[in-house]
Amino acid sequence: MKHPVGLRALMFYACMALLAIALNACAGQQANSETDTAEEKAAAPVAVKLPKSYTKLMCYAFSSTPEIAKDYPAAAGDVQHSMMTALSMKNSFSEIGMAKAGKADAKALLLKATVTEMRIVSSAARIWGGVFAGSSNVALDLELIDGATGKVVRQEKLSTANNAWGATYSGGSTDHSMLNDMGKIVADYIAAVNSTK
Repeated sequence: MKHPVGLRALMFYACMALLAIALNACAGQQANSETDTAEEKAAAPVAVKLPKSYTKLMCYAFSSTPEIAKDYPAAAGDVQHSMMTALSMKNSFSEIGMAKAGKADAKALLLKATVTEMRIVSSAARIWGGVFAGSSNVALDLELIDGATGKVVRQEKLSTANNAWGATYSGGSTDHSMLNDMGKIVADYIAAVNSTK
């Protein structure tokens, strides 16, 4: 049985309309992504240099909120280890170590950090839920203290999150590298704000 020419024309126009809608939706999404990127850049913290240069970095043991410490007991230590390793590789400081109570050094920058937010999607959730399991994120409050005066010279909130689609595609590897990534972000920030006078 042959279809009348009118039905073919109708099918053709319907397909063209659907194609136009799909292309318009994609173009609209792209425009929104560019706008979001510009807004994110404007909202990103600027790494303003500290008023003086430090040659040593001494860290107090990183801490976390009671809820995070209960669910992820090693989280703060993992972030700190990653940060210290990354800074050692950058050679930003002549000495990097743990701060000792009562010992102050005029050339030292003291560092305190508290993990305030954390969500790591488990492997099982990522396998069974995929994208619908959501994204992982970590946030911490950073406090930089002058070793000579004991005064806080900078307070900053740093955070990172992954993309649920990317995490699903990578089999959850970006979920499990979140703490290591956060340590590298802290290291990059500290290296960027330390003056090199």
